[in-house]
Amino acid sequence: MAGEQTLVPLLFDAWDDLDRAYAGMTAEEATARPDGASAFGWTLRHLIGGVDFFVNELLRGGAMHPTFAREHAAYEFSGDCGDWEGIAAAAREVRAEAEAFLGGMSDADLAGTVVPAWGPFPATTLRYLVFRTITHAYYHIGEVATRRGTEADFPGALAGVFEGPEQ
Repeated sequence: MAGEQTLVPLLFDAWDDLDRAYAGMTAEEATARPDGASAFGWTLRHLIGGVDFFVNELLRGGAMHPTFAREHAAYEFSGDCGDWEGIAAAAREVRAEAEAFLGGMSDADLAGTVVPAWGPFPATTLRYLVFRTITHAYYHIGEVATRRGTEADFPGALAGVFEGPEQ
């Protein structure tokens, strides 16, 4: 590691909170669209599929996970969830790959890594994309926790942020 590392641990904390928001979710709950809202499975594909795209395709020059590529092509912005079990398994695989790729990167490394332009989006830094991924994840974590409506789904405090002095 070439220096201070603050953003990458926050991303991993966000993913832990995402896990808590999805804990115990059934396939029926993951694919349901009450009142026309996006399915929770679609939301997970949306969040982790984006990470898959910018890490594995844009930065590493590979291809997206086959499940995410297929699900995106089939459901794009529909809000529908296809293969929930496949999406959940692919999310675990992609997160493990992204954690291995990002895990040793300092904030300076993130700021110095350029992500190529894609579609209508200009080139940017990996720092920006990691920060945006964190905030985007918390938007959807709040959505999932609120819609599920139980206290157990509250994501809790960010580790390392609300730690006070030792008692």
